Amino acid sequence: MKSKSTLSEEQIRPKNLIKRIKKSIINDQNFLLKRKKKFKKVNCPACNNRRNYFYLKKNGFNYLICRSCKTFFVSPRPSPKILDEFYRSSKVYKFFNEFIFPQTELSRSKKIVKPRLDKLIKLMGKYKLKMPSLIEIGPGYGTFCQLAKKSKKFSSIIAVEPSKDGYLNCKKKNIEVYQNTIENFKIKKKFDLVVNFEVIEHLFSPKIFLSSMKKLLKKNGFVIFTCPNGMGFDIQLLMKQSDSIDHEHLNYFNPKSVEKLLNNCGFKLIEVFTPGLLDVDIVRNKVLEGNFNLEKNNFLKDIIIDNYRDKGQKFQKFLTENCLSSNMWVIARNKQ
Repeated sequence: MKSKSTLSEEQIRPKNLIKRIKKSIINDQNFLLKRKKKFKKVNCPACNNRRNYFYLKKNGFNYLICRSCKTFFVSPRPSPKILDEFYRSSKVYKFFNEFIFPQTELSRSKKIVKPRLDKLIKLMGKYKLKMPSLIEIGPGYGTFCQLAKKSKKFSSIIAVEPSKDGYLNCKKKNIEVYQNTIENFKIKKKFDLVVNFEVIEHLFSPKIFLSSMKKLLKKNGFVIFTCPNGMGFDIQLLMKQSDSIDHEHLNYFNPKSVEKLLNNCGFKLIEVFTPGLLDVDIVRNKVLEGNFNLEKNNFLKDIIIDNYRDKGQKFQKFLTENCLSSNMWVIARNKQ
């Protein structure tokens, strides 16, 4: 049985609001597909392997999978210039900023952002980071920086946000924020800790992104980020029906491949884990809505549908504890 504190998909993505943006999602997809002739082919974004093969196709986008590290990724993909134009004009992002984030901020703060901060503070204790200087890349609505500031666990906090809406959101919360991309951002100060949450999967070049973060770090400084686990339960089960596989997400790393990416960027992987809480809930909702069928999988049907109250959260706990959830945390250290 779910406890009152358990996170549900509805709390962060209310169906009544999500239904209103379906047309905008299609418009955003078409914005990119109209520029498909200018898309760029890429090697594996984790290990740069050229030996990749077709994995799936969804909404006009091709996904390849690396033969070596099993990262799957969009290729050909929108160029950095196209992506910049896309995020500046996206109607979906505008709707999230104007409606979804404001209406779900309380539940997101309580169920996602506060636990995220608590997890980060616990990691700081584990790795002996006392009152570190912090920089967040891509703060979006600014809730994390706001809570981090209130915690008084950091000697300084700044944020770098490329979008105008995100920048203004942070300014309203009295966060020291700079409107820029991490690749173009310059500052003399070096930081103990660089964090970003659900950013790296959106980027044309994760390697350039991580290399840019490295320049901001002190010697032996830490980078901590979250992203989808491409080999996580709900993504691998739902595949084309997975909402995590969409036109915005270009890179799907996994616990093994992310280590190769970090090594290539001058970092040492310290720890990776998957503390996701929504895999079972996401699959269950897809089945109940008639968008996915488990009739041929009696094992999962028993857990996720028939005996969900008794087994659902126990199964989610198993996924979380065995690096099988589709939400991944990565902790790495500057090698220099």
